[in-house]
Amino acid sequence: MNHISLRAAAPPPGRVSTVCVVGAGYVGLTAAACLAALGHRVHCLERDAEQVARLRRGQVPIYEPGLDQLLADGLRSDRLRFTTEAREAVPGATVAMLCVGTPPRPDGRPDLRQLAAAATEVAAAATGDLVLAVKSTVPPGTGEALELLAALSAAPGCRVDVVSNPEFLRESQAIDDFFEPDRVVIGADEPEPAEAVADLYPPSWPMLRCDRRSAELVKCASNAFLAMKISFANEIAGLCERVGADAVPVLAGVGMDHRIGSSFLGHGPGFGGSCLGKDLSGLIATAESVGFDPALSRAARDVNAWARRRVVDRLAALLGPLAGRRVAVLGLAFKPGTDDVRDSPALAVVQGLLDQGADVSTYDPVASAPALAHLQRDDPYLAARGAEVVVVATAWPEFATLDPVTLAGSMDGHLVLDLVGSLPPAATAAAGLELSTLGRGTPDTFHPVVVAPLEWCLDAALS
Repeated sequence: MNHISLRAAAPPPGRVSTVCVVGAGYVGLTAAACLAALGHRVHCLERDAEQVARLRRGQVPIYEPGLDQLLADGLRSDRLRFTTEAREAVPGATVAMLCVGTPPRPDGRPDLRQLAAAATEVAAAATGDLVLAVKSTVPPGTGEALELLAALSAAPGCRVDVVSNPEFLRESQAIDDFFEPDRVVIGADEPEPAEAVADLYPPSWPMLRCDRRSAELVKCASNAFLAMKISFANEIAGLCERVGADAVPVLAGVGMDHRIGSSFLGHGPGFGGSCLGKDLSGLIATAESVGFDPALSRAARDVNAWARRRVVDRLAALLGPLAGRRVAVLGLAFKPGTDDVRDSPALAVVQGLLDQGADVSTYDPVASAPALAHLQRDDPYLAARGAEVVVVATAWPEFATLDPVTLAGSMDGHLVLDLVGSLPPAATAAAGLELSTLGRGTPDTFHPVVVAPLEWCLDAALS
């Protein structure tokens, strides 16, 4: 985590608030600890009694760099408390921040039942006017729906307003993202509740104020664009393989254009995690529910599914039928720096291999998948023992420092498929391993791709 001066970031006198944060999951716990670090009094409401007990002891249930220290600081200062009871968390709070899950249904529509339950529970416990700040990712129109539900639950004389305040936290970089945001989005249709939420943040932070429906759409639209950028990179990488080009310099050249930028323009086995795919599906479902065709978003989702399938297809092309072949997969998390395996491309690769009858072993330095626990090994070289091929599926820094000689000595085969560009090519080749990557074709002296341009050249010359 970068060094951040929390003293400098703290709100000026008179701006300290009492906040109820609903949900102690990834977003809620990070928000609660960071708000406490800013000087606010934070009561975190979580239904899971066992998790509350662990948090009270200072035990962080997720892997997020820097969060354990912020939790300890908040508990020590008594600015951060955890409870399972709404009647303890809500009274006295001016803002209740809703940070509960909105998982996708099988058809892609967001399941908002947890959010609705949280809004009604908090509204029923309020003893005065309250602002519900929705951090959860939701479709446009959710704010109005929650206000109607909250009004039915609130005590007479208690007004409950709903403000959209979406989160933009990247796993493994959440603390930095909170304290050094690209933007803080506040969507409200009335100025007073908007000010109550804005007062939670230092006034120097970049802030976008807009209507509530626009704010609700910002998060889904942002993640859909990032998903499209990754899918575009993977589509170009697939084309590179066919025409004998190399996706690395191609995409580097594209990203050097300041209008495009290099961020999220890397190729690999596709995107995963709890946000991009979910928000992309949510945007598609929202668009289709109002009769709008989200063609680009659907294409991005389709390309991502193909990017995962092509890994198994690539292995089958290299090895032949995969039934009975021993394959080691290094990496289970959807990206380095986190233990999150939700919608992980690495797990999709493992499952695809198992479906083809392969004998799979896995290793990840942090993450685990309970359903695949019998396949997981405690050491990368142990996972590679007897393997005909090793697949590097997550770009953990430690994989770049693996000893290729030891790796080669553990394997029965000599093929390594590096999906994320972690291994040093020269050292890997010197150890007698054959390194294969995605997005790189074979530039033969007369590659078949030359036939089409030659034909087009002749057509032009003869016309």
